Amino acid sequence: MVYRFTVAVGDVHGCFDKLLSLFDACRTIGAAETARFIFIGDYVDRGPDSMKVVDFLMQQERGRGDDFICLRGNHEDMLISAADPSRSDRDLMTWWANGGEATLDSYGVDDPSDLPTDHLDWIRKRPTRFSDEGRLYVHAGIRPGVPIASQSDADLLWIREPFLSSDMDYGALVVHGHTPTPSRLPDLRKNRLNLDTGACYGGPLSAAIFGPDDVRPMLFVDSTGDVRPVD
Repeated sequence: MVYRFTVAVGDVHGCFDKLLSLFDACRTIGAAETARFIFIGDYVDRGPDSMKVVDFLMQQERGRGDDFICLRGNHEDMLISAADPSRSDRDLMTWWANGGEATLDSYGVDDPSDLPTDHLDWIRKRPTRFSDEGRLYVHAGIRPGVPIASQSDADLLWIREPFLSSDMDYGALVVHGHTPTPSRLPDLRKNRLNLDTGACYGGPLSAAIFGPDDVRPMLFVDSTGDVRPVD
């Protein structure tokens, strides 16, 4: 299926109000109801409303099916480990120290294993990658020099270097987040696009809008309502 628009969204981190504002901004330019949305992970932790974010994404996915894709981020991965009955103390404390306390507060529970079963099941089922016309969507990046089919989930979820410094041609534009951009603007390079603009640190929640014919984005839009053509 050829979509009129594809909208890739950066790290939400419990920022529900910014997520709704971003959807409103997409609607103003006609890129909401008929678009395919791809979220690149990190829906929970740090921000105040992880429960609302997950609930909203689950509802959207139920209503839109294959038009709404939510990938796994490293924070979902940490939460899965922390909520597992066989978890270690280190699993629990690593997640808690990386913003998990805010997630517990948003759900009104004291232990991640007490999150609603349907929310935990949905989080566990998140894939780690998605590909479309000339683009690869992952949370953190890929390992330079390793074929895409052989990339490990650990790298897809956690890598920073040497990925961020590499100018290697990966055969696809890698669309990712995970590492907040210092400028709080999307960072477009010839081989990758970083959409983590630090929503949970005071920056906006950002998205890239792709047309049906080009690998590179045509617009950037964010939760402040700013819409910018891509040079």
